[in-house]
Amino acid sequence: MIKPIRKMGDPCLLKVSDLVTTEEFGSQGLFDLLTDMEDTMRHLGGVGIAAPQIGVNKQVVIIEYYQKDITRYQDVGDCPRKVIINPVIKAVTEEEEPFFEGCLSVPGLRGEVSRPKSIEYEYFDENGNLHKGADNGFLARVMQHECDHLQGILYPMRMKDMSTLAFINLD
Repeated sequence: MIKPIRKMGDPCLLKVSDLVTTEEFGSQGLFDLLTDMEDTMRHLGGVGIAAPQIGVNKQVVIIEYYQKDITRYQDVGDCPRKVIINPVIKAVTEEEEPFFEGCLSVPGLRGEVSRPKSIEYEYFDENGNLHKGADNGFLARVMQHECDHLQGILYPMRMKDMSTLAFINLD
């Protein structure tokens, strides 16, 4: 079911999210949450969504994108549906890369955010299976952006130069 997106200024977005418990993996409640998140993300054309964005204080993220469907970003490749629960992300390098980010919770705006270019991560999927890996580029950025939501952080809080925050459409 498509849910309303919480927008910047909503106190729900500033809280650290609760871990998903062992008992919740594979549950109907988690399945329903994932369905709501996926429906909402796809309806709004997002590449990722975090549970707090629909008002649920749980460490759950979905990322999914396909280059053919994305006109606002070039050369990002494809990321089939990835459910990320209770993530731990670590920068592999101190090298950061600037990029203009947007967010479903900050509609109509984009701003330049520098993030570590390469990351290592571990997380659980919806069935409780542990995934470990490393990535760089667009997927690393999206993972960091979405997982920031689980810590109560929105991308404008990461911006070093607020003069880069601008409306997407100036009409």
